[in-house]
Amino acid sequence: MSAGGQGKTEDELGPIDFLAVAFPEGRIGSDGFAALLDLADRGVIQILDLEFVAKNSDGGVTSVAPGDLSTSAQTDLTAWEGASSGLLDASDFSQLAEALQPGEVGAVVVFENRWVLGLIEAWRREGGRLIADGGLAASEVIAALDATETG
Repeated sequence: MSAGGQGKTEDELGPIDFLAVAFPEGRIGSDGFAALLDLADRGVIQILDLEFVAKNSDGGVTSVAPGDLSTSAQTDLTAWEGASSGLLDASDFSQLAEALQPGEVGAVVVFENRWVLGLIEAWRREGGRLIADGGLAASEVIAALDATETG
């Protein structure tokens, strides 16, 4: 797992997305992180940054190394040591502080969607050019779909 992306241009990168997940009482399971590692190993995505943060009782958020997290014996986070690349900044941590409850641990993963690169390249060979990419919040999509059902 490398941060990749160094020296690349925008049209050599797939769309970049992020996910933030809260783990109540810091209970981190292994299934989700195993699935994330599988996606990266198969080249579907490339991990650009992975940060673990903990919210303490006074509301402060601190970055936590994977090895410093208390997990069950079945949960091994050693694959994620060194995955933090520093892409997240103080404003990102501030947003996390608002979303997390005291005692929770959050994981934020920033990733490149590598699966789309072959599709984009095929369109380029046909004369097409990428003019935009981006993500939509699931809550916005659900609200729009709900609105079409009631209308």
